[in-house]
Amino acid sequence: MDLGELLKQAEETVSGSNYSLRSVDSIEEEVRVALLKMIERGGKASSAIRKQLIEKEYQAEIVDQLISRFIEVGLIDDYALAKQWALTLSTRKAKSKTMVAIALREKGFSQDAIDEAIAELDQDRELEVASALALAKMERMSGIDSSTRERRVAGFLSRKGYSSNVVWAAVRSATQTLHN
Repeated sequence: MDLGELLKQAEETVSGSNYSLRSVDSIEEEVRVALLKMIERGGKASSAIRKQLIEKEYQAEIVDQLISRFIEVGLIDDYALAKQWALTLSTRKAKSKTMVAIALREKGFSQDAIDEAIAELDQDRELEVASALALAKMERMSGIDSSTRERRVAGFLSRKGYSSNVVWAAVRSATQTLHN
């Protein structure tokens, strides 16, 4: 077989298949554009991005390759994003470390990213937030006897995910503030 016949045979094979080199490039570009749009809309864990792109029926190999590249160049950073989310949830939403971890897990962050983000949260800050919540709740319950009020506030803080040590320290702090 000479070179001309080989080229003709290769051309027939490529034209007979559903995919060509050009279509793979266009699919990759389509995935890249979708990935960039997802990043522009707001931070998401790489696993959540992957899941959404696979649900759009993009090929997993192309999705994985592009996500890896975006991680490599720093466009996707699960660790930094998890820290950002953890800080926001703990300060603005007054969530405990436990509830922050649950929220991050639901958003698709890896356990390593969650552990690192939670480690950044300050124990003293958590107590401050819990104490402020306890005080605000106790002030709204002024007509109730103190033991019932403390019990209800403790239950409220427990449901928010604070540990029992933080709950009772916050209740004591709020009680002392009210009595002073």
